[in-house]
Amino acid sequence: MHGCPMTQYIAELDETQQVVAVWIKEDTARAPRVFDPKKHIFDTTNAAEFCGAPKEKIETWISCLQADDSDRLSR
Repeated sequence: MHGCPMTQYIAELDETQQVVAVWIKEDTARAPRVFDPKKHIFDTTNAAEFCGAPKEKIETWISCLQADDSDRLSR
């Protein structure tokens, strides 16, 4: 039995254990890619697995990245 599709969010940390990048591995993808707000949608309603850091740290990093991207677009 195959479960529902699940997206993986994989945190990359620096030497101080801060998130410096988040990789996204969608169920249908062959390999993970760095999260890009122009290409990826962070949907909290879908099943997801968070690796490398607590879910909250990954969510905060993605939220900041999306806010930075939207600030650039509004200038």
